[in-house]
Amino acid sequence: MRGETERLRGLLQDAQTIAIVGHTRPDGDAVGSVLALAHGIRKSGKEVVPILADGVPNRFLFLPGVESIVREIPAAIDLLIAVDCSDLERIGISPENMPREPDVNIDHHPTNTRFAAVNLVEPDTAATAELLYDLWSPLQLSMDEAIATNLLTGLITDTIGFRTPNVTAKVLHVAAALVDAGASLAEIYERSLHRRSYIEARYWGCGLSRLEQADGLIWTSLTLEDRARVGYHELDDADLINLLTTIADAKVTLIFVEQPNGRVKVSWRSIKGLSVAGLAESFGGGGHHQASGAMIQGTLKTVKVQVLASTQALVNDHLETGK
Repeated sequence: MRGETERLRGLLQDAQTIAIVGHTRPDGDAVGSVLALAHGIRKSGKEVVPILADGVPNRFLFLPGVESIVREIPAAIDLLIAVDCSDLERIGISPENMPREPDVNIDHHPTNTRFAAVNLVEPDTAATAELLYDLWSPLQLSMDEAIATNLLTGLITDTIGFRTPNVTAKVLHVAAALVDAGASLAEIYERSLHRRSYIEARYWGCGLSRLEQADGLIWTSLTLEDRARVGYHELDDADLINLLTTIADAKVTLIFVEQPNGRVKVSWRSIKGLSVAGLAESFGGGGHHQASGAMIQGTLKTVKVQVLASTQALVNDHLETGK
């Protein structure tokens, strides 16, 4: 990592106009990491453009600097940095609409494809925000309350409030340092994890009404009709998956979210010791050992049959071998 960090520092010194892009359907780690790095580099006198192709989910609109986010990469840039993207496709912008290939890839997903010239990938970190915190001093960037708020949001949301198996003492030390720098733990937790809109609650109701269980699996689905009926305008599950992971005795939890153009977004969550990352990769996706996803072409019915069969086989193998 030291050599790649030095290469990144040199690129930052030489560039004047920098674009920082996160992944589609952005979560708190993507939004917070994009904003934190953009603000940190901007403080050093550079022109920086933060980009999220799908915009910002409503629950993260409180974050400092969110008004500066745009949806397209400007043509005139010297440097393109991708953060929290496990592969090039996750950026959500077609290659012909990208003025250049990513120069730098900063990420923490184990399935990262190392798609850039400089790859700072550390799967042992709990969030890309934690990795950025580790890079802050080596990159000679200064910290302030806005940066700390964005980084702590990434850390809190990716660990679901410090509940995931990859939360270490070091993660908690980083969180404490960010609080010392001015971030409000209580406000971030309330606004990004706890608070839900009336429409989101109704959307959850659609999924909860279809909840099923069998042989260590818990799953449900959300349809395009559900979204239209309750007035939910995003293409995700409104974090319903995190609620379902609290159900006892589930080895793997899944949500199938119907998308436009004949696709289905599948999210997996699993218990510690049972990795779903490889399974997600087999369907063209990726992620973490205990939290992965994939976008799969097909109808909701056919995708559910295929994915549930493969997931059940994975769980059965885990029960037999303990791996």
